[in-house]
Amino acid sequence: MSRFGKAFRNILVFSVVLLLPLAVTAAEAPKEVKVGLMFGLTGAASPVGPVQLDGAKLAIDEINAEGGIDWGGKKVKVSYVVKDDETKPDVAIRRFREMINNDKVDVVVGQTFASITGALNKQVKKDPIAYFPVNVIALDMFEKKEMAPSTFAVHGCAYSAGYAGASYIVNKLGLKDIVFFGPAYAFGTDQWRGAKDAFAKFGIDAKYLESPVGTSDFTSYLTKIIEMKPEIVMLAHWGTDAINVLKQANETGLNKKTKIWFDWMTNVFGSGVPAEALEGVYSLMSWYHDLSGFADEEIVSQGAAFSAKFQKIYGYPPDPYSAMAYIGTKEALRGLSLARSNDPAAVAKAIMDNPTFDSMKGEGVWRADHQPVFKYNAFVVVGKSAAERKDPKWDLVKVIDAYTGEDYLPPLDMLGY
Repeated sequence: MSRFGKAFRNILVFSVVLLLPLAVTAAEAPKEVKVGLMFGLTGAASPVGPVQLDGAKLAIDEINAEGGIDWGGKKVKVSYVVKDDETKPDVAIRRFREMINNDKVDVVVGQTFASITGALNKQVKKDPIAYFPVNVIALDMFEKKEMAPSTFAVHGCAYSAGYAGASYIVNKLGLKDIVFFGPAYAFGTDQWRGAKDAFAKFGIDAKYLESPVGTSDFTSYLTKIIEMKPEIVMLAHWGTDAINVLKQANETGLNKKTKIWFDWMTNVFGSGVPAEALEGVYSLMSWYHDLSGFADEEIVSQGAAFSAKFQKIYGYPPDPYSAMAYIGTKEALRGLSLARSNDPAAVAKAIMDNPTFDSMKGEGVWRADHQPVFKYNAFVVVGKSAAERKDPKWDLVKVIDAYTGEDYLPPLDMLGY
């Protein structure tokens, strides 16, 4: 071979070598993307799990109606697999593995109870996958040493509900004689941690009462609160406990003796009690299906459009947990689209490189601890009377305000960042 021929060959080989990494790393669009959806559809979480599932499915249906997610200029359809974690951590872990190993899902969205989210977050560290829990989770899971690199929790933690509630009571309602009554499980104790930090910041010495796990009759506690004569009582219960404590606050006459602030309201809880038990009760909600009268007209309009679409498909208005599952699912698929990969590290990097997203709560921005701060973190509502309700089952509250600002979330340095 001539010297010229050898030189040409070497140049050609060198050029091919340079091109090889591009051919290997450029992700070709898959035929479809598969989402694993898993909620507490039976067991203790069953009042909330199904409404979350409906929100997640609507997000996928909307994306598919537009041709699918964008994958480097191509549209890719989205399919999903549904599992029931039965509100049991061992079942959740088993079905999580099934979705990864058998169903070959690209991302997992779900959970209703914080204990199950915590168990799956540990599993994600062992079997990495992009994981987007859409429930309120335990504060400790957001610690830098605990949060899996590819876990993103759109609904935040109960600490925020406690902090924001206490802050609003002191600064907006102007009340100082406060009793906090919560359950002795993480959802309640995390709220107390947040409320206690807010009270300390504003120089308030609030009183604390706690009901043991498994308590269903709260009469003795509520009677004691009546005797304490506070200006307001914060209630921090969840699930059937939430419904029971609201009912019994009405039955004991507590709601006639003092103001009531229920930390974290959902449609499921509000529709589970008589109108007189909810009337005049202040609450925080992560979102509400009727934002009529709220100052931000764009947010009102977006919420109304989402609610109308959801109601048309499912026959009932979206719960706050439906909305958050919808937002979380959209974010999971945005992560895959940005990364053009289902590699969990690539998805996590893509999200953090592009942390800003739109939602019915206004702009959201992911923080270093993988929870977002929203333009409107939570909405402040007051329960309507029976006479005020246009729909006796679902016209539950009136939105009067919103909690804004990053102080809604726990400080990053508290979490090890």
